[in-house]
Amino acid sequence: MGRRPPRGRLRLSAWLGGLLLTLVGCAAAPLPEGTLADRLSSSLRAGHTAFVNNFAAGSAAGNEWFAVLNGAAATFRQPDPKTLVVSAMVPGDRRPATWTLRLELDATGRIQTVAPTPDRPIWALGPVDVTTTTHGTLLSSGLDASARGEWAERLDRAATAVARTAPSGEDAWQGGLVVEVPANGSDFQAITNELPNTASALTACTGTPRVVVNPLVLDQPDEWLDSTLVHEAVHVATDSACVPAGRSFPWAVEGLAESVTARVHPVTAAENRALVKAYLRDHPVPQSLPSDLTALTDYALAQLAVDQVRAHLPDAADDLLDRAVHASGSVSATELRQVTRWYVSALQKIAATR
Repeated sequence: MGRRPPRGRLRLSAWLGGLLLTLVGCAAAPLPEGTLADRLSSSLRAGHTAFVNNFAAGSAAGNEWFAVLNGAAATFRQPDPKTLVVSAMVPGDRRPATWTLRLELDATGRIQTVAPTPDRPIWALGPVDVTTTTHGTLLSSGLDASARGEWAERLDRAATAVARTAPSGEDAWQGGLVVEVPANGSDFQAITNELPNTASALTACTGTPRVVVNPLVLDQPDEWLDSTLVHEAVHVATDSACVPAGRSFPWAVEGLAESVTARVHPVTAAENRALVKAYLRDHPVPQSLPSDLTALTDYALAQLAVDQVRAHLPDAADDLLDRAVHASGSVSATELRQVTRWYVSALQKIAATR
């Protein structure tokens, strides 16, 4: 669930440097009694020195974990000695995020590495900067202070814009966002389990929706990055990324995100109109709603479908779109035929005037 890249639609803070006390060359403090999960829980409350004592000598991982998990109401559970379930909730999360990590331990029982399994958290991949914003949290790797400031402002603008437009199905949203910008394409794939050439950004659900930005598109124009974050913020607001597979219509999920983005960013609206016109020059008018959304044009067509619902059902559009995103089985065949007729009719009118 994410926005395609353009033309295809696709270190910890300086202050933490003083905390790099991994006791290299020194004897580690004895481990207290209890399981690793117990020790992590108690040491997180005790402070940095106690927490990093749970990690192998020479490893900086304890610093990264502590930077994010300290103050994040983190909990730890061990289904078995080498599996750790971590839950944490930072400002901007609507629910705790949860990860299951496979650990490599040293001879003393301390954490040495995290095995390269899918859906790893950004803080288990390397140094992370934690930037608290007005409307949430930015977790980033490799961005300098200026870039972090720009992304923090972008996060707040997107959250504010989406809250102002109140997309269908966002009633329980508190207006917060958590945005992650990993260091490289490999880390993007590790976090999202998606290839880095598939999306500019996507909203991943690990118990709660978080936006993950593809670092390969950071050189795109500000307008593109701003509109992409608005698109993803709609997925967070509607919680669509956490809807079980098969219970959403893709045209509604992505069309709603593009519809809101087009209302916020006129450039997106103009680009999507042009894409629909270009599509109709080379293709016959489709007779069904978009279902396989793999390119920019698909997103533009999905937006047109959602816009037709809003135009024809001014008072009931939110209800229908909410159900189409969260409980597609509750949308009747009659309602789907009606939406399809509106969509096809709009396409026919555009085709006649292109």
